[in-house]
Amino acid sequence: MTKSFTRIEQGKNSFWRYLLSLLTILLFILISGFFYALALFLLDPAALDSPEFILGRPIADLAISHIHFFVWLLGIWFSIAVIHKRSLKTLITPYSKINWKKTLYGFLVFCGLMAIENIVKFIIFPQSYSLHPFDFSNYMWLVCIAVLLVPIQTTCEELMFRGFILQWAGKWLRNPILLSVIVGLIFGSLHFENPEMSKGAIIIGFDYVFIGFMFTYIAIKSNSAELSIGAHAANNIFLVLFIVSDNSVVGDIPSLFAVSGQSPYVSVVSSAIVMVAFYLITVKRKKHRRSNEEKEQTA
Repeated sequence: MTKSFTRIEQGKNSFWRYLLSLLTILLFILISGFFYALALFLLDPAALDSPEFILGRPIADLAISHIHFFVWLLGIWFSIAVIHKRSLKTLITPYSKINWKKTLYGFLVFCGLMAIENIVKFIIFPQSYSLHPFDFSNYMWLVCIAVLLVPIQTTCEELMFRGFILQWAGKWLRNPILLSVIVGLIFGSLHFENPEMSKGAIIIGFDYVFIGFMFTYIAIKSNSAELSIGAHAANNIFLVLFIVSDNSVVGDIPSLFAVSGQSPYVSVVSSAIVMVAFYLITVKRKKHRRSNEEKEQTA
């Protein structure tokens, strides 16, 4: 019998334990604010007086912002290990081992889709793309952050949304669409304060919710968070290294290309196409292949 990722059996998972875990994770997130402020103070005390509460150096600000995710990750681990009496691995897969090949596959497929997306958009809207002034030293620092720190951020978010919250909701709900809508709305709403929302709150907000919906639906249908972990990391790393847009949440980092003046509707449509294509390639196609193999074995 196949183990269910959304209706996890390991550990202790009563309602009050999930509620206590959520409060514990929120406490760790509040504590992370102290470490962030401390890091700013040690690097530049004047940064604490700035309206944006940043150093004003995009690469350094990007690196420091990830302190938050290290503490958040610690809170998730503590809650799952101490309150739920189970392994952190259960937020990724219901099986005995994490399938890292599946995660890498998701990463590579999503990177490829994003590359195709931006090549097509460049062909159609070349005026929107421009090369950033290139500085080898700055870019190498950016590569280090993208490779070492960005996956911490994206994995932390996946553990929280496609793991903890999905499994909490999955105790009472079984419909994959409804589960995906709930988790997608929560995931998307927590991104509504991002500066990109100034381009068009409704359409950009829908994009965040749809991305959250698709990542959740993919996790349910593939029975693990491995594909969504790989894809989420690919998305953020690709954007950090190659594409920075106006009003980006990561600031004016020295990515290879800058995108400006592009319609938010174009961005949302292309993003939706990438998400649907990723689902068709990684979940639908794999399921079809497995079904054919099973038929051949029983013929």
